[in-house]
Amino acid sequence: MTSEIITKKSANQMILGIVAGEGKLPSILAKSARERGYKIIALALSETARDLISEHADVVHLVAPGQIGRNINLAKQENVKNIVFIGKVPKVNLLTNIFKLDWVAVKELSKLSDFSDDSIQFAVGNLMETQGMNVLSQSEFLRHLFPECGVIGKRVPTAAEYIDIQYGLRIAKELARLDIGQTVVVKDQMILAIEAIEGTDESIKRAVFLAKGPVVVVKVSKPNQDQRFDIPTVGMNTLNSMLATKPGGVLAIEAKETMVVEQEEMIAFAEKHGIALIAV
Repeated sequence: MTSEIITKKSANQMILGIVAGEGKLPSILAKSARERGYKIIALALSETARDLISEHADVVHLVAPGQIGRNINLAKQENVKNIVFIGKVPKVNLLTNIFKLDWVAVKELSKLSDFSDDSIQFAVGNLMETQGMNVLSQSEFLRHLFPECGVIGKRVPTAAEYIDIQYGLRIAKELARLDIGQTVVVKDQMILAIEAIEGTDESIKRAVFLAKGPVVVVKVSKPNQDQRFDIPTVGMNTLNSMLATKPGGVLAIEAKETMVVEQEEMIAFAEKHGIALIAV
């Protein structure tokens, strides 16, 4: 993929590289980092990611996720010493573009014992660090998006929903420990769907279809979650996936470990559709 560069003048001295996947989070992080005095060098993994982050980045390179060697060279050329990975990078994209991997990607991936999210992310992060770049945590710039324990909004879950939340938490934590996914969907203490490679939103839609009504969604962090990579996140897409033929449902997230994007919009939407939001 050819590189597309967008450059803006900046007097900032500190430089932060952002490997930007899909969604709004890369742009939110870039804005937060710029407010702290960083010059932002973005490596956007898609045209959509490029368009979203351009407003808050000083330089944007449009890159391919499988071109690891080239991407490292671009970061070095921009004098990046600190770098953050953020945004969705659907694994299925890597599977369907296996022949677009460069030699560095093939070499590093061939060393892995499996292709779980953790294995791939740690390998790429460790490679970056061997090349002189410090991989920073997303939470260093986005701590304001992590809610404390409690109900978010007005509707409080019912007693039956709290039972489903508790049950879902136990199953979701085990699912996350096995690095399969971080979300389960529950109704009447029955697991309707678990998150795997299709992602959170698709697993919720499947559960709503099976339940033919509102469901309880539980999203957690992995045990010893490395906040340099893939922090669990919910936003408007999550809530839209929960819409059923009648109002109701619960979105329960792990407090202090899950990022909530578009919180005010989410609260208004949840109240309109009778959905309870809670950090547990």
